[in-house]
Order: sequence, then structure tokens, then C-alpha cells
Amino acid sequence: MALDAPAPLTASTILTAAISMAAASFVWWHRVRRLTRLRQTVARIHALTEEILGANSAQEILSCVEGALPPELGLHSAAIFTLNEEGALTVAAGTPASLESAQDCHSERAVQAGDSALSLPMTVQGEARGVLQLSGAAEHPQEDELVALQHLSNQAAIALQLLSQRNLREKLLRSEKLGAVGQLISSIAAELKPPLEHIARSGHEEVEPALETLDRLISFGRPDQARVHAIDLNTVLRQLLEFRAQPWRLQLIQAELSVPPEPMMVLGSRGPIEQSLLSLLVHAEQSLQDSASKLLRVTSTKRGGRARLSISFTAPPAQGGPDTEIGAWGLDVTRGLIESHGGELHVESASGETALTVVLPLTDSAASPSATETQPSLGAHTLLLVHPDAAALRTAIVFLGGMNQRAVPAVSAGEALECAARYRFDAILATRQLPDLSWQEFAERAREYAPAIGLLSTASDPAPAGVPALRLPADESELQRLLATLGVSA
Repeated sequence: MALDAPAPLTASTILTAAISMAAASFVWWHRVRRLTRLRQTVARIHALTEEILGANSAQEILSCVEGALPPELGLHSAAIFTLNEEGALTVAAGTPASLESAQDCHSERAVQAGDSALSLPMTVQGEARGVLQLSGAAEHPQEDELVALQHLSNQAAIALQLLSQRNLREKLLRSEKLGAVGQLISSIAAELKPPLEHIARSGHEEVEPALETLDRLISFGRPDQARVHAIDLNTVLRQLLEFRAQPWRLQLIQAELSVPPEPMMVLGSRGPIEQSLLSLLVHAEQSLQDSASKLLRVTSTKRGGRARLSISFTAPPAQGGPDTEIGAWGLDVTRGLIESHGGELHVESASGETALTVVLPLTDSAASPSATETQPSLGAHTLLLVHPDAAALRTAIVFLGGMNQRAVPAVSAGEALECAARYRFDAILATRQLPDLSWQEFAERAREYAPAIGLLSTASDPAPAGVPALRLPADESELQRLLATLGVSA
């Protein structure tokens, strides 16, 4: 049977085929264009995540994000929320578009996308550190874009953590330098005291104020002043007020003092606390030099488990603002010392009056300076503490410094091993939650650099039997036990 001849192509058939091919080509072109734009957007976000790691403040991170967000996302502004001491969200930089969205994001640990705001949780190793909120008239990002933005949010949290650790190291270095200066001043004062005492015994009573000043300078540099123990803040304050009473009378400064007789105990090193309070009193004194109304008020109270000490005066801060130098001291240094004891320093100025407020946590400890003197003396040793969160080590570092021990913080196994290869450490202790190595792997590598390797543990994550451990948060007795375990007692 003969085959039928093929039907001839009609114009409509050809037109239909052409339209189908054009439609397929357009769909393919549109898909390639969309995927190219998506890849470019994700690449820009990843480039931004590297850029913010070098930022020096939350505001600088914010400026970086706002200036480099891909315009395709339709997001043009940002806000950064961090956690305060109570674990509540506070605005660290920027103007938030929706506080409710940020709260929901933090409580649910999940991205919250609204009409005008995209809230992303900021985490470090699964631990919540805050919220990055991006705002603008934008559609919900695609999955790849959302993953990249979440990575950006986590990188912002890491950048803030690195900044906090950098600031802590600077404060520790500054404290060491100030301690060395204090020792030098103390030694010079001790050399000057004998001839002045000889002059005083010869009947020159005008030398007595100079001797009192020398005694004060010598006390600042005494090693026992650096020991951490329970201190009566009111007693320290009363002694300082008595010390400055004569200069205030000469400068016609009217002092209104309200320091209750009952003890107000805080945990810390007497020397740094005494120096910090004296720095604030002298700052107030200098600010009043050119003031018509020379009124100085000093009060101390207890509020909510915290000691509050307020120094207010009828004048703006001394010329130069919060960073004004007071001899070898500045308010920035004083703030660092107070913060190293878990406290805060607030400087407020309004209507021609300035208030310097020190807030320190109260302690229930019955320890006293005399009690700490009975503790066994410890030789000076150097410990390397490895933890991705520098804030978790702050109390231990302060206590170790008060016990004449040196503590060096590191945030990762790689940084710790590099540091251990260059410097000698008597012991190295690390948390299990290292970002780059398991604790067992790190311990194996670290053994060639230090005679003792231990664990930074917690109540919920105790150390195995036989492993030297420091349980965080640490107190003085825990550190004494650890040093005895490591065999570094003198």
C-alpha cells in the first residue's frame, strides 16, 4: 500500500512553531537572567559578610551593611539589636522599623519577614546574640538570598564578639600598664618618705600633708591591694572623701555627702577601685575650678542588688569631655577598670550639672581583706584560656590578676595554638565549644606547648574524672582549687 504524501506546511503552522520557539527562548533567557541576578546578589552579600569583620563598632557594621546591600533586594536601612546583661534586646545601632518583629525573631530564633522589615537572628555557634533587622519596601527574599542574609547576620554577631574581645584585651593591657605605673609611683613615694619623716621630726608640721599624700601613693602600689575580695565600698569612699577634704576647702568647694554607715560590700581589687573613685572625685574637682557655684554632691545607695555611687557637681565635665585626662588617668581608663569588675560608669550632663554614676554588683560574701591574707601565696604563672566568648572569661581574668596570675584569652583553637607556639604557658584550658577543633584534638596538639592541659567546664557540662578543670563562672575559691590541681602553687 502506498504511503500518503506529507501534508504541506501551512503558514499558520509555521507561525505557531515560531511563536512557540520565541516563547521558549524568552522563558529560557528570563530564567538565565534571573539566576544570574540571583548569583550576583548572593555574591555581593557574601562579600559584605567579609567586609564587616574589620568593623570597629556596631555603628560601623551598620554603615557597612546599609551602604553595600544589593539594591535588587529593595532593603535600604538596618538596625542592630544586642542582648543586655538581663538577656533582653536593646538597640545597639540604627533605627528599628519594627520592635515587635525583632522580639518575635529573638524569642522564636527564626527569621521574621513582614511588610516593611526582615528580622534575622544573630547567632554564634547556635547561641543567640541579637537580631539584625533590614527594612524597606521589598518582597520576601528568595531562599538563596535568605540563606546569604542569615550568614550576614551571623557574621555581624561574630564581628561584635571579636570587637568585645579586642576591647577586653586592650583593657587588660591598659590595666597592666597602669599597675606598672602604680608600682613605680609607690616605689618613688617610698623613697621620698624617710627624708620627709626626718624633716617632720625636726618640727616642720607643714610636712604632714605631704606625708599623708605619700602614704596614699604607697598604698596604691601595694601588691595586697590587687587581691580580689569583698570590699566595703562605703569605707573606701569615706577614706577618699577625708583625703580630698582639705583641697576642697582651699578651693571653696561645698561638699554635700551622703554615705550611710552600714557596709556596702562589692567584690573586687581595692587598689583599682580606690584609684577609679579617686579619679572621678578629682575630675569633679577640676570641673568646678571655673564654676560660679562650686557644689559637689556624693551619695551611695543600694538598689536592686547593686551598689550605686553618684558624684554630681554644678558644672559641665572638665574640658575635653568624657576622655579628659586626669594626670595619668582619663575617664575612659576609669570606665575600663570599673567594667573589669562587672560594673558600669555613666556620665550624664544636663542643665549645667554633671553626674558621674558608678554601678557595681553587691556581693553576699563575708570575705574580708584579712581573710584573704591567710590564703596560700601563689607564684606568678601564665595561663592560656580558650573560649569563643570573651565575656565568659572576664570574671576569671579579673580574679587571676588579683591573685598575681597572668591570664591570656584566645577565641579559637588556631589562635591558641599559634600563641602557645610563640610564648610559654604554665597551663592551657579550653572549652569544649571550640569553633575549629574538638577539645580532644586541641588537647592533643596543645600538650607539646604546656605541662598542663585542662577544660573550661560549666555546671551542665562537667569535666571528666582526672581532667584539670575550671568551672565557669569562676570565683576565687574555684581558681585556688584549680591552681592547686595544676601544681602551680609557690
